[in-house]
Amino acid sequence: MKDQNYSLEFDRISYLLNPEIFSDKRITVVGLGSGGTPACDHLVMNGIRIWELYDPDTLEPENLVKHPRMRKDLGRLKVDIQKEWIEDRNPDVEVKTFAEDVMQSPNFIESVRRSDLVLSCSDKKSVREFVSDQCVAAKVPFVTASVFRTGIGGEVFGYIPTLTGCYKCLQLFSELNQLDLSDEVLGLTEDEESRIYGLDEKEFRASGLSIDIQMIALIQVRMALSILLRESTQSMPTLKSNWIVYGNRPAPGIFRSHFEAKQMLLKPQKVCYCTNVNHQMED
Repeated sequence: MKDQNYSLEFDRISYLLNPEIFSDKRITVVGLGSGGTPACDHLVMNGIRIWELYDPDTLEPENLVKHPRMRKDLGRLKVDIQKEWIEDRNPDVEVKTFAEDVMQSPNFIESVRRSDLVLSCSDKKSVREFVSDQCVAAKVPFVTASVFRTGIGGEVFGYIPTLTGCYKCLQLFSELNQLDLSDEVLGLTEDEESRIYGLDEKEFRASGLSIDIQMIALIQVRMALSILLRESTQSMPTLKSNWIVYGNRPAPGIFRSHFEAKQMLLKPQKVCYCTNVNHQMED
């Protein structure tokens, strides 16, 4: 039997993906909830070694119905739990943890600047906007994911500097085209979050099942790998879109069938009010 501290072996996936490509890539993760944690897990198992983790929260009993970690971890910081998991899965890693709200953190901007990609997994729109602003300013790619109300589906959006629009370009495009996919219509509001996680109303259910959330997280991982690879391979062709809206189940006026996906390449909009820079309008 081999020493249990040996590095993670990738032989069984090397014919599909060469994890050595990612050996020097640094990923910053914002949010280690029921979506961010499995997203991080899968990236570890595909060769990402260098991590910076942000989440101010601890794992609480009500999280266990969706969060993949263990009962023995209750009361611990989510960043510490995830660091332990990463180091157990692949001892040959570097992990920095920050039990901080990124919007108040004195460290986050520097984390973004030294990262190759930022994974935004927060369920708060204000955090997604903030992460986008910092990544645009630093010219660092990011992938953000959010789950729609009751888990009917979700959206994944990726930003590649100079090549695609940013998160605020997405908002502008949605407003101009009257797309009914905003947080106000489908996402979790902060008031709803307090009712869900505070357990004030036993019959109130808004955020969906763990399987609903992880379906969106897996799409986020696939987009992150595509951005990091940059070049297509036979087994891992580059995604042609950076905005994917995915339906877990039918919903009147939104999704017609189970597992429905809508996707597009969103280019920089003519007036991006995130950077106040004029771009060429998407055709």
